[in-house]
Amino acid sequence: MFNRQKYKEFARIQLKKRWGIPVVMTLITFAITILLEIPYARNMIDTVGQQGAASSSNLWTVYSQVMHSYKQTGLESVCGWISFFISAIITVAGYHVYLKMSRGPEPVHFGDFMEGFNNWWRAILASLWMYLWILLWTLLFIIPGIVKTIAYSQTYFIITEFPEISVTRALDISKRITKGYKGDLFVMWISFIGWGLLSCITCGIGFIWLVPYISMSMTNAYHGLMKNALEAQIITVEDLKG
Repeated sequence: MFNRQKYKEFARIQLKKRWGIPVVMTLITFAITILLEIPYARNMIDTVGQQGAASSSNLWTVYSQVMHSYKQTGLESVCGWISFFISAIITVAGYHVYLKMSRGPEPVHFGDFMEGFNNWWRAILASLWMYLWILLWTLLFIIPGIVKTIAYSQTYFIITEFPEISVTRALDISKRITKGYKGDLFVMWISFIGWGLLSCITCGIGFIWLVPYISMSMTNAYHGLMKNALEAQIITVEDLKG
């Protein structure tokens, strides 16, 4: 069962009195994103909005890179790839914190965020592997590309929680645990659109709190998907071992 309201309610409880580090992570992510997007100054406002609306799983970054990479040349292409990889690294580092917050009420520290950067090389490998497959599916048609983007959406969570699992296996597990729930995940993502619009009214300031809320909610959804898959024996404990 996929209960998005429960996942979002839990997120509010989990963030209570622990907003500090998630907000700092969001500010750092925005600052780095803006710096890397300087070559795209004419698109900066749209980029920040998209980053804020989809930072929970980094899906828009992956999909937009697939859709627009063919338009990039020279400096723009180099900066685009650097931004792509750094975004993946920061996302995995952030998930390291959100996964810890989801396991108990203990306070989190900035050191937990920094510790997440130890997974940087796996974040890069995962982003490249997802990019390759999303690109191949997108070449067939846009819709299959979007469907596969959702199917691969749990990969970053998996490589963060299970560092002994290979990137290729993590992608396969993501496909298996999202089977039958892609529509639920899509509806959950778009359920934050209203908050995103309100955040835009505040000149983007609202995203500082919205992004942690989305990220924490999607972390809970990931746990729900994993629990359902284990109970239904879609995956086994052995699949989660190196």
